[in-house]
Amino acid sequence: MQVTNENNKKVLKELPSPKNVFEYFLALCEIPRCSGNMKGIRDALVKFGEEKEIETKVDEIGNVLFRKPGTKGLEDKPSVCLQVHMDMVGTKDEGLNFNFETDPIQTKIENGWLTAEGTTLGADNGIGIAFGLAVLTEEFEHGPIELLCTVDEETTMEGAFKVETEDFIKSKFMINVDSEEDAAICFGSAGGFERIFKLPLERIEKIPEGCTQVNLYLHELLGGHTGVQIHENRANANKWMIRMVLAATSTEFLISSYTGGHAKNAIPSSCKVSVLVEEEKADKFMDLIQEMHGKLMEEFFVIETKGVVLEIEAAKPTAEGALTIESTVQMLDFIHAIPHGVMRMSPEVEGLVESSQSVSIVKIVENALEILVFARSSSYSQLKILDQQLGSIASLSGAEYIKKDGSDFPPWEPMLRDNLLLESMKTAFKKIYKKEPHCYAIHAGLECSIIQDKYDGMIPLSIGPTITDPHSPQEKLEISTVETCYKLLKETLVTIAK
Repeated sequence: MQVTNENNKKVLKELPSPKNVFEYFLALCEIPRCSGNMKGIRDALVKFGEEKEIETKVDEIGNVLFRKPGTKGLEDKPSVCLQVHMDMVGTKDEGLNFNFETDPIQTKIENGWLTAEGTTLGADNGIGIAFGLAVLTEEFEHGPIELLCTVDEETTMEGAFKVETEDFIKSKFMINVDSEEDAAICFGSAGGFERIFKLPLERIEKIPEGCTQVNLYLHELLGGHTGVQIHENRANANKWMIRMVLAATSTEFLISSYTGGHAKNAIPSSCKVSVLVEEEKADKFMDLIQEMHGKLMEEFFVIETKGVVLEIEAAKPTAEGALTIESTVQMLDFIHAIPHGVMRMSPEVEGLVESSQSVSIVKIVENALEILVFARSSSYSQLKILDQQLGSIASLSGAEYIKKDGSDFPPWEPMLRDNLLLESMKTAFKKIYKKEPHCYAIHAGLECSIIQDKYDGMIPLSIGPTITDPHSPQEKLEISTVETCYKLLKETLVTIAK
């Protein structure tokens, strides 16, 4: 696996140790691997295994597993499975000419951080794969090692849900390399679910005479990961848009199209809406929109530092139809009523978000409004409450409430006593960082709980170098933390084999 892109070759020369980790990562940046498009990355991993003469297996769902025996004399030591996911979230700056299905990610270095030119970097979880490949090819003393690369973690977690269980993974211990905070050890994560609302809408097929079409395009919000930045109160483009449009209801417009958000686990950063309004009321409509937009800019000026953009265009109608006035009002009220953000902070772990939900994707599809809500919690009971509350909103609104098959995943509950993996990692941590480790649980969802549920008795932990703003074009990987985190991973493998 080599870097061939000229830009990324230059970046590699400027990057420090561990060179092998960065080389694997930059090579991965050239392989299309957005969720749902796993063939290219799977083929590359299988080819890697063949070239390096490493035992390689692929299960029915498409997960790739490597096995490396322990070094001489350590063959019978506890086996450790390193676990990562193959896919990434592909988001880009508006207007950027970039195709995630064909184009290599263009990396660059900025003030000690590795980032990309206008797109997600894919360090979530490409850097984890790079760690695993480097461990498989380096010579050092260790027990048996496995590397499990799962598919579609960012969307369905199908790889974890459908991982083969007939003696596929042989390890009792698992180190997930998908956390985003260096110098820390994660021992727990949230569970979650996604639900889809379908609200029936009525349409008028003929555009009324004397109408102007006003197109609204809200973009350049920060967005971000719903499990990482939800507590930062970043603006949700769907909620921002609805507040603007509700402020202009006195002009009695009709909505003709609506689309906002792009991924279930990303805070929506853009939204597009088209409305039809009487010509003599168009200016008033746009004034009211701008007025509310100004108020929202004041509310969020401390948080939304990227520079929110609202484009308003008045034009001749091009829409083939629109919602009735009744459905327009019902749709706006429905979106407005669904809560977004932190629902409850943990009563046990200071600063930890226990429960949250995101109004992630909103769109009109034919004669229905579809809304995808993604909820998270580290509490089974709170997950149930969130589900019941959303179901109540659907019932009161006359919307269909749909549970997507395979979307629910359990919380990963901490195991802090009699944990050989945790004690070994703490020992390794103190050797590398010269201090006591910060041990924590996160609000984001990791695959640990799902795989642990399938392999009874498996003990997981999670680590990773520092990554900021995953799932957004602002994603960055702190270069210096790659070396320290990689050293921690290797030293843990050495320690547990002693």
